[in-house]
Amino acid sequence: MKHSKILLLLAVTFIVIATLLIFLKPNNVKALVQDNAVTKEQESFNRTDSIYPRHNLTLSKTELEKAAKETVLFHEIQAGDLEANTLLPLAKSGKGMAIRYDQNIIETKKIGDEVRFQMLEYGLNRSGEIVEIEKIDDDILRWHGRFQQGNPELNFFTITQSQKDQYTIMQIYTDKGNYTAEIKNGRGIVQGMDEGVEDHELHAHDH
Repeated sequence: MKHSKILLLLAVTFIVIATLLIFLKPNNVKALVQDNAVTKEQESFNRTDSIYPRHNLTLSKTELEKAAKETVLFHEIQAGDLEANTLLPLAKSGKGMAIRYDQNIIETKKIGDEVRFQMLEYGLNRSGEIVEIEKIDDDILRWHGRFQQGNPELNFFTITQSQKDQYTIMQIYTDKGNYTAEIKNGRGIVQGMDEGVEDHELHAHDH
């Protein structure tokens, strides 16, 4: 009886070992390693958002690298440079700070990346971090961010951008004041939000 039990135990052990050897043969081991690597890569991608938010950026490698390295979103220019953009709602008032803007800078920014707002006319020169990227439709994206200075509940911003129409609305909230920027074809205006436009006008704007 004991002999039969020993033989049965040996037989079961042999089957288990054989099954493991078949399952863990080199090809299967390689496949398991690859699967684990893919899983780790996907986890890393999810953590870092390692590709640009918009997948159809038609830029050269050099242009992408240049835009990705830049953090300053816009630069002040002379108001006379806005003549071609006089149809912008913000430009009609004749107030505010005229700016030059490269839309590719924000297009290359991922969650966790830093951007800088240089608004010296308003006494602001602040850095912020992208915390969320929202897809409004097939063309329009919205970046949400928080400034590194001050209470994050009071110091934050949104950047809503149509790549196709090269049109951008920024809403900038700070403890020193709230501002709106409207930009078309790389030129725009920053001014106090009480004289600004709302995000929804991006859809209604007459391009």
